[in-house]
Amino acid sequence: MFKQYINGQLVDGRGGALNVSDPATGLVFETFSAATKEQANEALEAAQAAFKVWSWTPLDERVEWLRKYTEALLKEREYIVDLLSRESGKPYAEACYDFDWGISSLRYFAEEIRRVTGTTYSDNGGRRGEFYHLVDQRPLGVVVGHLAWNYPLGNAALKIGPTIASGCCCVLKPSSQTPLATLYLGEIMHRIGLPAGVVNIIAGPAGELGDALNISRIPKMITLIGSTDTGRQVMAQGASSIKTYSLELGGNAPAIIMEDGDVAQAAKLAVISQVSNTGQTCIGYNRIYVHASRYEEFCQRVQEEFKRVTIGAGRDAGEMVMGPMINKRERDRVLGLIADAKAHGARVLCGGDIPAGFEKGAYINPTLVADVTEDMRISREEIFGPVISVRAYTDFEDVLKKANDTEAGLTSYLYGHDARAIARAFEVLEFGELYVNGFSTGPMLPHCGVRESGVGCDASQWGLKEYFSLKRLSVKP
Repeated sequence: MFKQYINGQLVDGRGGALNVSDPATGLVFETFSAATKEQANEALEAAQAAFKVWSWTPLDERVEWLRKYTEALLKEREYIVDLLSRESGKPYAEACYDFDWGISSLRYFAEEIRRVTGTTYSDNGGRRGEFYHLVDQRPLGVVVGHLAWNYPLGNAALKIGPTIASGCCCVLKPSSQTPLATLYLGEIMHRIGLPAGVVNIIAGPAGELGDALNISRIPKMITLIGSTDTGRQVMAQGASSIKTYSLELGGNAPAIIMEDGDVAQAAKLAVISQVSNTGQTCIGYNRIYVHASRYEEFCQRVQEEFKRVTIGAGRDAGEMVMGPMINKRERDRVLGLIADAKAHGARVLCGGDIPAGFEKGAYINPTLVADVTEDMRISREEIFGPVISVRAYTDFEDVLKKANDTEAGLTSYLYGHDARAIARAFEVLEFGELYVNGFSTGPMLPHCGVRESGVGCDASQWGLKEYFSLKRLSVKP
């Protein structure tokens, strides 16, 4: 039975039973007692009390706890990966990626925290030595973290790492879709004896726990990985007190393949993007624009790449195994986007249906939709599924305008080798990230959105600094 982790203790939730289903079969495989709003407040109070001690804990000691936790995770890697695979539907390789991403983030923050320092200034209005100014960075306080279901372990590490390293304390709430692996992190923290209240992990209905956590005056920051609508709701609820926010929200990523772009590479990476995690990622290739002279070639190459994909789950064998979506509701939403595009003139070149023999799970075949237009739902909404949506273009300036025609502003892609075009795209595209001719990431790079895709960022030195507030001392000797 999975427990809530509050104030250093593993406790039963005092709420109703919460069922967790395997998306590959649609069957419930675990049931546990959900936390209540009263327990959410208990967790907040525990974090608040712990902060008074933890924020004064020596840096070396905090880093040692972070390393001890990381080592304990690694000892149980296979159990955690299999648990995550079952609750999320991720094939084994995808679940391993999620786990390993979390480990790399924890290791990064254990090192990066040593580079967070203060600074001093001489007074500009007088002679040197007449006034000294010191600016220090202090732990912010209690942080509330709302985690998304698509990468539970990676997302958790992006909150736990900065919390422990900085001297903050936190309350994390995993998604009710995928709570188990995250709750198990609390069991590991309890086992290693992490000081009580530094990290608290509670799972239960978002409407009850989320409201309690956001409305409370205890948190100094609320951080969220989720949809834009959820981000607006969190900010509205958090207005009960002055808080800071770090929100990584939805995307609608454009990918522009220019006439001189490597079409083979673009097709390969587009398929990897939309098949990995069954396309359930905020940085997915949502709107692909291909120069008219390379359009048919791109479509053909995508269909060839799709042949490498095997439908499956868990430890099923295959070069590229694609699991189910998180649930049938999400699968049917994606099928609705495909149907709407087809009804308005788009061509479904492959996929767009449920694979034979997999009807019990939340499966959908990888899909290529061609001749998409900007007014279709598949262009206006985040797909978040294994669908490649493509249209042709001829004018570069026009396609930049179309790429920007969205409220989202997280990730964008460009394939081409014209330095002037790359520079133009970097200046014009209103997205926090632009990848050119490939994809590379790591915990040292900020994952940041603009416009309706969020505020602040995850990972990197900039993400870590969000866990600090500035304090100034000015002294006249």
